[in-house]
Amino acid sequence: MRTLLTAVLIACLGVVMMEAPVMAAPASSPSAPLGVVLAAENAHVGAGVTTSGATIYDGDHLTTPANSTLRVKLGSGQMVLRQNTTTDVHSFANGFSANLEAGTVVVSSAEGQTFQLVADGATIRPANAQPTSGQISMISPTELILTSNRGTLQVTMGDEVKTVEAGSSYRMEIETEDPGPSPNPQAPHATARNRFLWIAIPVVAAVTGVVIWRALVSPTTP
Repeated sequence: MRTLLTAVLIACLGVVMMEAPVMAAPASSPSAPLGVVLAAENAHVGAGVTTSGATIYDGDHLTTPANSTLRVKLGSGQMVLRQNTTTDVHSFANGFSANLEAGTVVVSSAEGQTFQLVADGATIRPANAQPTSGQISMISPTELILTSNRGTLQVTMGDEVKTVEAGSSYRMEIETEDPGPSPNPQAPHATARNRFLWIAIPVVAAVTGVVIWRALVSPTTP
């Protein structure tokens, strides 16, 4: 009987020792570092107030309340959040990606690099591999203001593609195109889709955007 109890005890101890490393391992590994905070004024990364030098991770949620700003370096690119702005950031091939939920951001990329900004269902990115910088403001869920400060921005929604040349600014209104009633009631109905309403803004507004960009990101912006 004593021999049997000893064998059972040894077997149980072996099981506990094998399970211990598994139980001690974290449920999931942390996100990979994506960038660093260059300057912060009452800004938040996740739930906490952030400071210069803090690490930005893939998937981090960035917010700036009233009277605050946040400037981050993401690889060789940069992004500036002006006040009342909310976005999250992710890794992206040869650059970074961000989803703008509210407010205004200035995004920039170095030569050979890129960024992707998604806002109101539109995707904004550099049109080529040249250094590019632009300011994007979300006015409402159906309206954006886009200014190219440097290089050419490419704006895509569905199968529509527009470009914003350096020094120009546009208001983009998003409308749902109604396909109208089908001539054949028995035929499947076409689905509605979104389309651009593209309105140029006077040059003075674009120049203002360039001045703001230079004030925020000079002199280290690529």
